[in-house]
Amino acid sequence: MKLSIITINKNNASGLDRTIQSVISQTNKDFEYIVIDGASTDGSVEVIKKYSSGINYWVSEKDTGVYNAMNKGIQKAQGDYCLFLNSGDYLVSSTTLQDIINEISNIEQADIFYSNCIRTDGITSYYPDYLTINNLLDNAINHQNTIIKRILFLEHGYYNEKFRVASDREFFLYELWKYKSKFIHLKTNISIYDMNGISSINISDSRTEYMDVLKNVFQELSETIIEVYNYHETIYYDIIKNYDNSKLLVFILRTYRFIMLKILKFRHLLKTKL
Repeated sequence: MKLSIITINKNNASGLDRTIQSVISQTNKDFEYIVIDGASTDGSVEVIKKYSSGINYWVSEKDTGVYNAMNKGIQKAQGDYCLFLNSGDYLVSSTTLQDIINEISNIEQADIFYSNCIRTDGITSYYPDYLTINNLLDNAINHQNTIIKRILFLEHGYYNEKFRVASDREFFLYELWKYKSKFIHLKTNISIYDMNGISSINISDSRTEYMDVLKNVFQELSETIIEVYNYHETIYYDIIKNYDNSKLLVFILRTYRFIMLKILKFRHLLKTKL
């Protein structure tokens, strides 16, 4: 498996230094490394030049956002799979890539491999071995901990550049829901996720965009899916969380609405009579 590791950066020289070091220090060198910098002015270019002998391709130029930069990296990549390790993120250890290759060589192949997510604040997000739509609504996987077959971008489309923080979520939902891509959970953790990233610090923007993502992916079912998402901290969500079949979801939600409306009307009648 030939891997393309892609790092995007803008004005995060210290984070970039840490990311590059974690990549070029790998014991397994069977990968290409691509760095896409967004015309940084903080010394990031100097960092790239310092490690240029371990970088296969790099550029520093203006871009229109995170996903524009990631798409530039995909277009330059030649590997079978892509791993997006943004500046500030870093591989778990110097043997991470070798550990991943060892694990993948002993399991069935997949379109997307994903691992649990370790964050820089010490919290780990755990994912199930079998992903469903409800899993992704609950706890989205992130690109720092996924190894994605490059041909998926060529055949299904690149990241949606109209979004600022939610295109990777859209991509994974499309792959699972529309394209039925095969996801396999790795036991080997891939990276440490930098909590100072753009998607982590723009919670409001992320939620607004995510509603648009759900509309794009699910289309005529989006209203139902958005209800699921909005209510997944309530009893409402507990009723439907174990169902992943779209027709069954719609039926259960409609039944629940019907029952709740009857209860509300009954309560209103009681209050009126009292």
